[in-house]
Amino acid sequence: MARRAIILPEDDAPPRQPKTPPIGPASPLVQERGPATTDDELLETLAEFEFDPYGFVLWAFPWGEPGTELEHETGPDEWQRELLQYVGARLREGGDVGSLVQVAARSGHGVGKSAATAWLILWAISTFENTRGVVTAMTEPQLRQKTWAELARWHGLFIGRSLFELTATSIKPAHNEESKEWRIDAVPWSAQQPAAFAGLHNKGRRILLLMDEGSEISDVIYEVSEGAMTDTDTQIIWAVFGNPTTSTGRFFDLFGDKGRRRWRTWTIDSRNSKFSNKLLIKSWADEYGDDSDFFRVRVKGLPPRAGVSNFIAPEDVRKARDRVLRYNDYASYPIVMAVDPAEFGDNNSVVTVRQGPKVHKRYRYSGIDGIDLAGRVADIRMKEWPTCGWVGVESTGIGASCVAALRRVPGFPLYPINPALPAADDQTYCNIRAEAWGRMREALEFAQWLDDDDLQEQACSVNYGYDGRMRYQLESKKDMRRRGVSSPDDADSLALTYVADTITVKPGVKARAQPQKRRIVIM
Repeated sequence: MARRAIILPEDDAPPRQPKTPPIGPASPLVQERGPATTDDELLETLAEFEFDPYGFVLWAFPWGEPGTELEHETGPDEWQRELLQYVGARLREGGDVGSLVQVAARSGHGVGKSAATAWLILWAISTFENTRGVVTAMTEPQLRQKTWAELARWHGLFIGRSLFELTATSIKPAHNEESKEWRIDAVPWSAQQPAAFAGLHNKGRRILLLMDEGSEISDVIYEVSEGAMTDTDTQIIWAVFGNPTTSTGRFFDLFGDKGRRRWRTWTIDSRNSKFSNKLLIKSWADEYGDDSDFFRVRVKGLPPRAGVSNFIAPEDVRKARDRVLRYNDYASYPIVMAVDPAEFGDNNSVVTVRQGPKVHKRYRYSGIDGIDLAGRVADIRMKEWPTCGWVGVESTGIGASCVAALRRVPGFPLYPINPALPAADDQTYCNIRAEAWGRMREALEFAQWLDDDDLQEQACSVNYGYDGRMRYQLESKKDMRRRGVSSPDDADSLALTYVADTITVKPGVKARAQPQKRRIVIM
């Protein structure tokens, strides 16, 4: 295929001036969309839109043409126009020295995010030679069945579709030997194997990184991707779209103080979109209420208070962090302690002390075994909290050796906990862990928590669902690791203290001194 997209100058050539074609319907290219007579002419025309993705969209698709799918459509929605024009303006500002353009849009359903995704892909691949890009989404089926399916739809309407081959996993120039360097690939993400995003470099040319359903993509992928944003003299476009289904994570942060300095963002209410189903939106408002979390996420494009899947709401934790209780508010409650042991690695073994609504203190340990942990727990209880009458210890995994060692401590008020066993309230919760978290959530209204960012992040990062009997079931730590979220050690330890509230009898073990076998030393 003839190479007619934008050609970079040789080292000794004078720097090229950035093209600044008119933007919008007034452009002659937009007004006269007649078919080009040759591939070369079509490529030349496409190249004129290097700095004008909005003009490209208006010109490259058959808006309003009788007999086409777009016969009754006039062009992009207002937010899509703003986003496309912003990308073009930032690229023009950068000119030959390149630009880093970072845009993100969160919205309700049916506003045209997938269409905007497809337009950016087709514009990026067809208007700049040797563009490289990666497109990812929430899951591999999502990437294949929604994101790539929408691209196939717009590729079929694209005036230059014969010039670019669309496969199940990539789009690249047709009949071009250099397509290894000129392509955009659909790549499922993996928090364990993020190499595809770390290696996205294309110095002196153009890079497109596009994330669909960005709220469900691991924070690890965001962090690794930032390493590809360092090429100089390069056009870099990083676009993220999604429904704001969670109240934590990197996608959430893009729209807050952490992201505003580097990202241009849009929040789109489905009620204001010309593409959305207004009757469906009205039925949701009638059924759920327009202030419900369901309506916030699916219509308003706002993050949920408690998350569509987050078990605990960030705003409730924030209030607990800010609350200051009087001594009389908690003095009559017994002091309880809970231990969440951790295997060696990045996780911490955590001990938490609580007295009724007040969380007193937390202790963290890393790199110690169960026996060492038991010694520290016994020491804490004896020296700092001698009136503590209940110590719950998770008894699975490394916790088994910790429990075994504590059993040998005279008078120690040990209560072994297996979080997988049935809950006391087995009509509501599927196991002890879910019930402990449920009681912790209920207690938030009057609790005073430690003022700690890590604890809040962990408490609000655990997702939940329902089992076959419609009982609460929490996301496992293993599943959290799969989506790139760290183990909630601090929050689990605090939740275990609430197991004490479900007990109607005293701790099962006040350990007696165990007889020791006499050692015989043979010389």
